[in-house]
Amino acid sequence: MLTICYDPYSGTLGKFTRAEIFDLVADAGYEGINIPVNSGFLGELSTAEIDNAISLAEKHNLVAPTIGFGNHILTTPARKEEALQHFEIVLEVARRFDAEVIGVWVNPSESVSRQESLDALADSLSQMIPACNENGMKIALEFEKGCPLDNYREGVEFVEGTGLQVYLTCDTYHLFNDGAEPHTAVHAMKACLGDVHVSGSNRGEPGGGVFDFETFAQGLKEIGFSGPLVVQYKMEDVASIARSCEFTKKFRSMIQA
Repeated sequence: MLTICYDPYSGTLGKFTRAEIFDLVADAGYEGINIPVNSGFLGELSTAEIDNAISLAEKHNLVAPTIGFGNHILTTPARKEEALQHFEIVLEVARRFDAEVIGVWVNPSESVSRQESLDALADSLSQMIPACNENGMKIALEFEKGCPLDNYREGVEFVEGTGLQVYLTCDTYHLFNDGAEPHTAVHAMKACLGDVHVSGSNRGEPGGGVFDFETFAQGLKEIGFSGPLVVQYKMEDVASIARSCEFTKKFRSMIQA
């Protein structure tokens, strides 16, 4: 599918209303949007708020293949119950949007060791995955420098070590910050790559910076990657929303070539 989606991220969320964001994303030529399940985008996370987001997506003919687990507490042992309650809302949003991927940022957890963080994550995931399987959804974990899953190697190790049916989100910004070779990284993630975040190497708009998108695209083509391509960057210039979409369409054509 390689659906091109926009993530209402830094510079977008909180600056524009939900309706304005949908307008901007549709006008820029995107096919989809990431839905972050947090108060910044879905207010009180009520049925009415979710209904409104769905009606806006339908109005603009936008799909939402990716849903963001907005409450970053899955690595916090003391908040397991709260995390699973949040998952119920996330799952409902994902069901309503007929999403493919629930994205989880593997956050650092204060005063907790890395192993305790990952144990808490694995425990909660083991309780979340059956419901995802029933609904044909994947959970994708995003690695990032300084987080419990610092890089793609630790991500793959977690997936293989736990034996959980869980996937990875590969963000080009995090890949770049790790100094990883894009082609090697993609092949290492072949069995567990859920979606891709497209960003400039400085977290600016995609196409800016020095990340090697051509080599990355070649790797994605070779492993037959077909998941969503989610544009995620710090938006400072509204015109960059459309430019980022155009760049990502060219990136997609390299994968499909």
